[in-house]
Amino acid sequence: MGGLPPEATVDRPGAGPGGFDAALRAAITDSGLSLDELSQRLRRRRTPVSASTLSYWQNGENQPERASSLAAVPVLEELLGLPPGTLLRLVGPRRSRQRRPGGVGRSVGFDEVWGRPETYVRALTKIDATPEDLNHPFPVSQHLSSRIDAAGHEESVRVRRIMLADRETHRFLFVSRCHNLSRPPMVTYADGCRLNRFRADVFTATCVFEFTLDAPLRAGDAVAVEFALRFPPGQETRHALVALSRPARSLVIDVAFAPERLPTRYWGFRRSRSTATPEDTELLLTPTRKLQFVTLDPGPGQYGIEWRWDRTHNTLRTPRRQPPTPRAA
Repeated sequence: MGGLPPEATVDRPGAGPGGFDAALRAAITDSGLSLDELSQRLRRRRTPVSASTLSYWQNGENQPERASSLAAVPVLEELLGLPPGTLLRLVGPRRSRQRRPGGVGRSVGFDEVWGRPETYVRALTKIDATPEDLNHPFPVSQHLSSRIDAAGHEESVRVRRIMLADRETHRFLFVSRCHNLSRPPMVTYADGCRLNRFRADVFTATCVFEFTLDAPLRAGDAVAVEFALRFPPGQETRHALVALSRPARSLVIDVAFAPERLPTRYWGFRRSRSTATPEDTELLLTPTRKLQFVTLDPGPGQYGIEWRWDRTHNTLRTPRRQPPTPRAA
């Protein structure tokens, strides 16, 4: 165990480069201890701090603020072989709990960002999971690509994720609500993972996919995965939606349409809560018949693309760009 590299030592408190998070991250790396090992030693010293909390601290997502957390910092210094006060003096002032610019904010409960959350809970219990398990590992970046067929039904979706683990894990979960389940969706592609279990709440057509990672993750590890699903026929939909309960780094949603069935109205939207009035964003349909919605540093909420068809249900022309249409809450 050693001290901190010179660049990690600063003369003023605060997070960011050279702050508490950087100093803690450097010290943990230098110690050779995993976050789980460090958490266990803190627990034995009667100053418990979970591995996930340590991960948040070293990544700058939050910092010690409560009395119990601050009391653990001197013990943390000792365990990491640091001089007394090395980390404690770097803890900045208590952070405001107000919403930050760009929509980034604190985590919220899944019931605040899901419509009918009880349906997801029922489906997750079938694999002995809870909504919180969807964040372990957490998808810090996501790209979802949906394809709509000539009948206007969702044919398939491809999901690309970069995920960060805050504890040891060998799996991740994906949930999706279908229009019907005449037969189970099929995993047609997987990279970095493989399907382990599929369960569904048949009454509401809510699906849970449990994927096993190619290699297990330790706390602090990141991984990139990709998988694709083909849905059973008849998946009527007029939107593609993702719900986030924690701040992320990036989110991309795109929808590709068959040339026989192009939408005439379309927009991107964001809701800060499942019951909030959405904020609409104007979109363009590309020459390749695709809509794309991109957001950086998204905070908790619902994000998606919505569209409408004309009355003939068939158009081969590029729809005229129209102003966003408000959605009902």
